[in-house]
Amino acid sequence: MRECYYARSANVLGEKETLGHHAQRASKLCGEFLKPIGYTEIGAILGGLHDFGKASERFAEVLEGKRVHVNHAYPGAALAYWQYGQKKTARILATVIAAHHSWLDSNCILNLKELMQGTGAGYDEEGNLFSLFGMAEMKEALDAFQRENPRLLGIKIPKSLPDEEDAVADMLLARFLLSALADADYSASAEHFQPDYLKTHTGPALNPDDALEHLLQIRAEKQKLSKSSPILNALRDRLFQDCLRAAELPPGLYTLTAPTGLGKTLSLLAFAAKHCIRYRQMRRIILILPYLAIMEQNVRDYRRILPELLESHSAAVLDERARFLAERWDAPCIVTTNVGFFEPLFSARPTDCRHLHQLAGSVIVLDEAQSLPPDLLEATLRTVNLLCVQYGCTVVFSTATQPSFQHLPGLEWKPTEIVPNPDRLFQATRRVTYDWRMEEQVSYRQIAEELISHRQGCVIVNLRAHAEKLFCILEEIVSDAESDGIFYLTSDLCGAHRIKVLEEIKERLAEGRLCYLVASQCIEAGVDLDFPIIYRALAPLESIIQAAGRCNRNGDSADGQVIVFLPAEERLYPPGGYYQRAALCVKTLASRHPIDCFDLNHMEEYYEILYSNGDGDKEKLKKALEDRDYRKVQEAYKLIESKGVQVIVPWKEEMKLFDSLQEEYRKNGLTRDLIRRARPLTVSSFAEDKVKECCIPLFFRTYGRENEVQTDWYLLGNPDCYHEKLGLHFGVLETFDGIF
Repeated sequence: MRECYYARSANVLGEKETLGHHAQRASKLCGEFLKPIGYTEIGAILGGLHDFGKASERFAEVLEGKRVHVNHAYPGAALAYWQYGQKKTARILATVIAAHHSWLDSNCILNLKELMQGTGAGYDEEGNLFSLFGMAEMKEALDAFQRENPRLLGIKIPKSLPDEEDAVADMLLARFLLSALADADYSASAEHFQPDYLKTHTGPALNPDDALEHLLQIRAEKQKLSKSSPILNALRDRLFQDCLRAAELPPGLYTLTAPTGLGKTLSLLAFAAKHCIRYRQMRRIILILPYLAIMEQNVRDYRRILPELLESHSAAVLDERARFLAERWDAPCIVTTNVGFFEPLFSARPTDCRHLHQLAGSVIVLDEAQSLPPDLLEATLRTVNLLCVQYGCTVVFSTATQPSFQHLPGLEWKPTEIVPNPDRLFQATRRVTYDWRMEEQVSYRQIAEELISHRQGCVIVNLRAHAEKLFCILEEIVSDAESDGIFYLTSDLCGAHRIKVLEEIKERLAEGRLCYLVASQCIEAGVDLDFPIIYRALAPLESIIQAAGRCNRNGDSADGQVIVFLPAEERLYPPGGYYQRAALCVKTLASRHPIDCFDLNHMEEYYEILYSNGDGDKEKLKKALEDRDYRKVQEAYKLIESKGVQVIVPWKEEMKLFDSLQEEYRKNGLTRDLIRRARPLTVSSFAEDKVKECCIPLFFRTYGRENEVQTDWYLLGNPDCYHEKLGLHFGVLETFDGIF
């Protein structure tokens, strides 16, 4: 035995961190992080015992540079399992400690028993040597550990962990505990080298009073500038007041069901701020937006209200301060995506889970709730229920097309609706009429010829190949003098290009100039466009209604028109099943009676047909949950099955940025900072063969140029492949456009 064991090598002052100091600091932090959910003592145990395995000769040799590949986590897990009676609580403590540098694995208990008994090879499943092995070594290390940390052993647990039969609840609890441990361990370790680490990585507390005051000021400014009809503005006021009233209700699960164009963005934030004023234990506001395409315009408004807002998503361009806060999600208000919010709730990795404990006591607003993947709904919604019931959250599902989740078999779904009578609100906002043309298929040439009989209009289709075909037809039949009024908007355009196109379209619409837009689903949610007529290829009902939200949006004309048509094409829908199945449910509903999109009973009937025809969550996820296999759950729970490959494109109006990205790559290879800076010029492409043929692959450099790792990122060196109107373009597109 050594006189003293260390947890960390020397810092710039030449000081090593003792194991006792690190264990005590991690214990304190982990207890604090779990206090909001009532598990302070559990946190103290996790933080105190997690590095017990460092009280060993083998780990000491790691710090001295004499050994590598030593597993110090499993001995700490074995100690927790041994100390706390090998029951449910002991099992979760052990599973979490064993995972703090690797993965959650419910089967690790078998390894722990072998470790304590000294049977087996003495290695973990990755081939790492256990730092302690056998009861003799464990007891010897325990004597040394106890001398330095007498208070960390035998901590009483006044509140045992629940004995959950439900795998979703059981596994979510393990992830929350792992989150607190990972954050405490990393933070305590970082303090050894950077004493002010937590100070720089902790944001200010939420000030909901200031937020609501700023929001009211901004709303008043918008009302003065509004060109909407008085009736529409009165309905917006009513929705805003409904949100403020509902904010006084107790924390829990809510829905907000309201038509598009009624100012849900600010009304939802008003609910969140007022709710945090009424219930001071609520710690932060989390805003979940489904599509990166709508981030920019919403974040501008949000940041005026909450200047300390933190963006946490793949397109965020963060300064140094924001990058620090994003590591821990320690900010008063966070804007993220469906992927950024939900996937970590089903992850097995401590790096993914690290921020989850910050969710406790949050007001979580999910905008465009209909965008959640149908084959993950059961697990997702059960998790949302748990966030409300067990983790002190208030969750709001907001949309104009509120899914009737209560029709999902086996799911308890009883939210409180914020709007007292949403049916009246929908009836009062009949700004469009629907023309359902589903008896006969029509060609895109017929649609184009009909479109140009109007001065302004938009056609939304399901596939990028269809959008390109229709755009080319329009360019062919519209005179050259007016061809600058034809626009194309899909995810083949990079973000900066899309923003420019949207600005041009808005300007033309406002001035009454000729304007035709051909688009994919990327404009259906949150994009503030106002066309007098919309043509929509047959799609799921929620997509059709979302598309209608881009028509007569401000209610300033007598009537807008939405024409739903069946294209005369062989391939009508993206591959994958749900989209086509949902579109066919629209046809089924239409065969029963004329569809009234302003009648919420019709919307509920559509979802009842849809969910009764579905198979629930994907089998891969069901099986992984049944087996409580954390890694397989993570693999199965993907909101976007394929993200394609990422291409940095040379858009002519941002060539200065493109050139600087090229130069940075030459110097440093692909880095996280380069990816952040490149987001405005990035296109996700499913044409992987064409990308590989025409683009330059980008590499991460691990240890200089001689060690490079290929990525799914590419750089488009040939500007001819980025079309001024069509964006990334290698010829005729045969790929599909998702709903992102």
